[in-house]
Amino acid sequence: MAAAALICPGQGAQRAGGLEDLPGAAREVFAVGSDVVGVDLWRLGMDQSAAAELELRRPSRLQPYLVCWAVAEWRAALEAERVPDAPDFVTGHSSGLNAAMVLSGAVSLDDGLRFAHACGLEMDRACEAGAGGLLALVGANREQAEALAVRSGAVLANHNADDQTVLGGPAEALDRVQVAQQAAERGSEPQAVRLRVAGAFHTDAFAASDRRSERWIAELPIAERFTPLIGNCGGQLIETPADLAAELRGQYSRPVEWLRVLETLERLGVRRYLTLGPGNAMAGLVRRYGRSRAGGVRVVRVAQHLQHSPSVT
Repeated sequence: MAAAALICPGQGAQRAGGLEDLPGAAREVFAVGSDVVGVDLWRLGMDQSAAAELELRRPSRLQPYLVCWAVAEWRAALEAERVPDAPDFVTGHSSGLNAAMVLSGAVSLDDGLRFAHACGLEMDRACEAGAGGLLALVGANREQAEALAVRSGAVLANHNADDQTVLGGPAEALDRVQVAQQAAERGSEPQAVRLRVAGAFHTDAFAASDRRSERWIAELPIAERFTPLIGNCGGQLIETPADLAAELRGQYSRPVEWLRVLETLERLGVRRYLTLGPGNAMAGLVRRYGRSRAGGVRVVRVAQHLQHSPSVT
């Protein structure tokens, strides 16, 4: 049987009121996260107001929230016996790595939540100082994105697929990209979409917060053995505590090399992908990758699997 990978989404995947998709037992996991954060994460996630959505974008809220979501959803799937209980590899897009290292067994839920919250507080400081934002370019390859970045003053933040990238930078730089795209002839330029995030993650805007977070990395208890992870830094295999600590350093000030993550998983024999979290973004990126590969891939959105209608392609 082909190997399987479990994938956790990062910031931008959340949506107001999205917790209604989870089973009621998920509240137990969110209660643990709420105790760590000092905020009722379940109530915040159920609130559909614009104010709550903005509050949820704050890294100190969102990072633990995403850990709770992934852990609660995966536990529910295991209890319902609807997915395999032992993926061969685990990974997460951007901050999804926090949830991934919990689900891999590299860190405990409590330690993972405390780490996510502590690093989130450091990132809050950057956001409050005006850390810009992110802009997805649908239909842009890496060379096109980097050329746009040079002209606008933005930088490449994510390389998600052959034809999907994300730029990060100050609001005025992203505005210049959007103006240029609107002025271009329709259909000849990539589509630019602002993402629902609090800052220009994976750019130098978070270099200082990454440096401050190094003390939390040094204190993080990492197990000697865990299900192998795949890192965002370069799609590298993570099998030891030292490997994981190295991946966590500079996590939010360097680009997410997601295409390399998927290429590594393919080389490792992965053809079955289980995606967690709200929304369809992760499943969509894997399907897009699989369409260009011989034999394709099989994608299961765990949330739909729990609803008795698995999404499999």
